Amino acid sequence: MRRDMSPLRRTLPNAITLARLALAVAFFAVAGSLDTSESADASRAWTAVWIFVVAAVSDILDGYLARRWQVVTSFGRILDPVVDKVLVIGGLVLLCSAPLAPASRIVPWVVIVVVTRELLVTSVRAVLEGQGIAFAADRSGKFKMFVQCVTVPFCLGAASIAHLRQSASFVQWTDALVWLMVIVTSASALPALSRAWVALRLQGSRQAA
Repeated sequence: MRRDMSPLRRTLPNAITLARLALAVAFFAVAGSLDTSESADASRAWTAVWIFVVAAVSDILDGYLARRWQVVTSFGRILDPVVDKVLVIGGLVLLCSAPLAPASRIVPWVVIVVVTRELLVTSVRAVLEGQGIAFAADRSGKFKMFVQCVTVPFCLGAASIAHLRQSASFVQWTDALVWLMVIVTSASALPALSRAWVALRLQGSRQAA
């Protein structure tokens, strides 16, 4: 981390990450109180969708600024994926619960798959970071996050916005996204675990030398 950087630049990426956590809480509050009846006003549902979209896009911004300004920190590397998981997993839990289920197309086993992958990789990241080994998300992890962040608002729309729920093509696209999310989320664990194994072996070799 550069010490000659202004305090604003040093702290802004992590501040954006914390703001994303606040947006996640706002999203849960709005999405959890939606009226899914056919006569319900769709404006509240659209508000929830846009809160989620803004939170997801801010994930790109904080990482970009941290790398551009060379202010990547261990705190940021750990906090950023944790906030991502709070946003996505919390959203999926809401979507598989009443009153959003079953129209959301998210069923409990989908959430279990996502949670299992995230807990596994997060645990590995914590071990490596605890040993001083940087373990930021790779391309597969970023693509996984992108797919998840597209899927959640689609599912929310299918569950809470009447004209989208009544569109067969929109529901088909939502189902396809859910399956893509499951496949990409599961597959993304493999390169992460492989990278962790290599890093631990290199660490062990250095300690033995």
